Amino acid sequence: MIRATRHGGFLAALFLCLTLLLAPPAAAQGGGDAASDPVVALDRQTDEFAAITKAAAGNGDVAQKAELRDRAMAVGMAANAAVALLEPQLVAIDARIAELGEAGDAEAPDIKAQRDKLAEDRGRLDSAIKRGRLLAADAKDTIDQLIQEINEAFNRDTFKRVASPLSPELWRAGARTIDDDLARLGDFIRFSLVTISASDPAPRITVMSAALALALFLILPARRRLRLAGRNFAIAQVPASRARRSGLALWFVVVGTLTSALAFVLVYFAMNWSGLLTRGTRPLAEALTATAAVGSFVISLGAGLLLVGQTSWRLLPISEAAARRLRSYPGLTAVLTFFGVFLVEGARAVGVSQTGAIFVNYLVAFTYCGLIVSVLVSLSRQRRLEGEAREPSAQTTLVTLATLAAWIAVAVSLIAALQGYVNFALFLSRQTIWTAIVAAATYLLLVVVDDLCTTLFSAESRIGRSLHTGLGLRKTQVGQLGVVLSAILRIAILVLAALLLSGPLGPGASSLFYQFGSTAEITVGGFTIVPGAILKAMVALTVGILLMRAVRRWLDERFLPATDLDPGARNSVSTIVSYAGIILAGFWALSALGIGVERIALVVSALSVGIGFGLQAITQNFVSGLILLAERPVKIGDTVRIGTDEGDVKRISVRSTEIQIPDRSTLIVPNSELITKTIRNMTLANPLGRIQIAFSAPLDVDVSAVKRLMLDIYARNETVLAEPAPSIFIDAIEGGQVAFKSFAFVSGPRVVYSTRSAIFFEMLERFRAEGVHLVAPPAA
Repeated sequence: MIRATRHGGFLAALFLCLTLLLAPPAAAQGGGDAASDPVVALDRQTDEFAAITKAAAGNGDVAQKAELRDRAMAVGMAANAAVALLEPQLVAIDARIAELGEAGDAEAPDIKAQRDKLAEDRGRLDSAIKRGRLLAADAKDTIDQLIQEINEAFNRDTFKRVASPLSPELWRAGARTIDDDLARLGDFIRFSLVTISASDPAPRITVMSAALALALFLILPARRRLRLAGRNFAIAQVPASRARRSGLALWFVVVGTLTSALAFVLVYFAMNWSGLLTRGTRPLAEALTATAAVGSFVISLGAGLLLVGQTSWRLLPISEAAARRLRSYPGLTAVLTFFGVFLVEGARAVGVSQTGAIFVNYLVAFTYCGLIVSVLVSLSRQRRLEGEAREPSAQTTLVTLATLAAWIAVAVSLIAALQGYVNFALFLSRQTIWTAIVAAATYLLLVVVDDLCTTLFSAESRIGRSLHTGLGLRKTQVGQLGVVLSAILRIAILVLAALLLSGPLGPGASSLFYQFGSTAEITVGGFTIVPGAILKAMVALTVGILLMRAVRRWLDERFLPATDLDPGARNSVSTIVSYAGIILAGFWALSALGIGVERIALVVSALSVGIGFGLQAITQNFVSGLILLAERPVKIGDTVRIGTDEGDVKRISVRSTEIQIPDRSTLIVPNSELITKTIRNMTLANPLGRIQIAFSAPLDVDVSAVKRLMLDIYARNETVLAEPAPSIFIDAIEGGQVAFKSFAFVSGPRVVYSTRSAIFFEMLERFRAEGVHLVAPPAA
């Protein structure tokens, strides 16, 4: 439809121009048909342009804007044609007025009437010519504005399909529009040069020279001196620690970014003040200045993370060879990103045709894909060289997954581009590069924040000692404060990174879910679900679970070990947090799916019937597990007896509890058994183990010697506690025997059996050496 309208408008304009050019001279003078009069044609085109302007002010779609553009092109061509017909008439009237000569006092009445008639015709023609030229200029501005809006709408449509670069149709369309695009480029350059003020150039030259000199000073010597000053200060003044290394890396990035960005902004303001920027070039200059500042950040970030030649200061766990292999890519990324933004924003400023914009997007998308492939190939080669020397770890797994995701993104981008989805290919390749930049910056900030917080708020630091003496905080609490502060700041950094990833240098990401989700709808039982909502729900659930695992890992590895909680309490906190995280992730996913809280309540009430019948045991065990974690009648590390089995609690999960019994096997007990049945917890109130030894001796035995021997045996055993002190008692005197009972305590029930056996060995040996005889106790 758009193509047919474009050709129709062009044919209508051509027909009008031929009509005006072939009109007889008499008609030009007003004696012919009014329809062929150029002035009448201008009046008609003025009304047409007013209608176009009114329609363009509305919110029309791309097809309507394309139709308005073609109508404006017809108006501009008709106005130029009318001006071309009127200008010779104006020249002819000027010649006739010149033939009449200067007006005199004694001029004949017929000559005066003729002169007045010629002056009136000349004014009418001059006014019409000026109106025609103004109408043509206004039409050109409207055409440029409509073309820009059409191209912006095309760029916003991520899933817009166009002709493939392998299709001859695209190249034929490019051949048809290249002359017009080159003409627009020439007009843009000429207009930008013409509108520059022609006043005294000396002040402009002075300002620009000073700005360029200051910019070079900031980029070269100032940055170098600031980097060197920061390094010398870190070496001489800062104690050796992780914070010194990460702080120096951050200093390098900040110095490199600020000096370069300040230099670019300074040049931009100098150009603007000097009048070198026009209405068309100013937005382009602003975009390029911002891109150059981002590029300087990328270069500084690469230099701060890689630190080629400074292995001991490097934050990234990579070798020197890998750092040297990757050192050129930050600069290459900055240059190619600047090149891509220059092409896209330049084409938008010039107002090229949609075909020209498609070619520009293809070029930038393929350039970005080439950059990504180059980086991935270099990483793959380096990993093959270091593959045998490096052991698998969580970091290598993460790098492998990120590399695989980048390869998939490049493959999808190339396939999409070859299929004609150029905007999606450009979005995906640009998003991949932007994700790598944000990930690198996030890694640096996470390391810096963790190192600074844990170092500054350690028990041995100056701040830690001040908090300990001034506020009365325990040293462990000072460490906990540093860990918590580090966690809060790192969460803020991750949230900021997520916000940055949602829209890289443009609106593509923000509308991606909307465009995908608006393609279809699925209605099930009153619920309306769109594919985009399903995608968002999957992303929300995945992100929620990953965040839950990260929080639990942080609790298990960083925060809880810094507290005074016992292992059982740590497990309870960690498990409850993980359950709460899973529940919140589920609600987040349901909310992203478009299911409100009231509908969730309906679903839960419906499921309660099935839970009451089919899932009763599972629900009972789940609730029992929560009670165990909250009330902690049984906790990890306790020694318990269940029936005839005795062992140590190793793990409390959502459904069951694992108990390791003495034969090293594991007894799995449903949580409801621990809540509803009687169990013996031998370490709940007091974790100490008690040893009880009973024996009998003849009635004539030296009871003082027996007491002294037993207490000495207990004292010589290292596992017997001095407090509560061991004791020995005479339990009974009957049957010509003295019955003794002795008690001692050890650190826990687990060592009772081994300690009791050792005491028996030493007791028999010492009693035999001292002549103390033992007898069998009397039969009951």
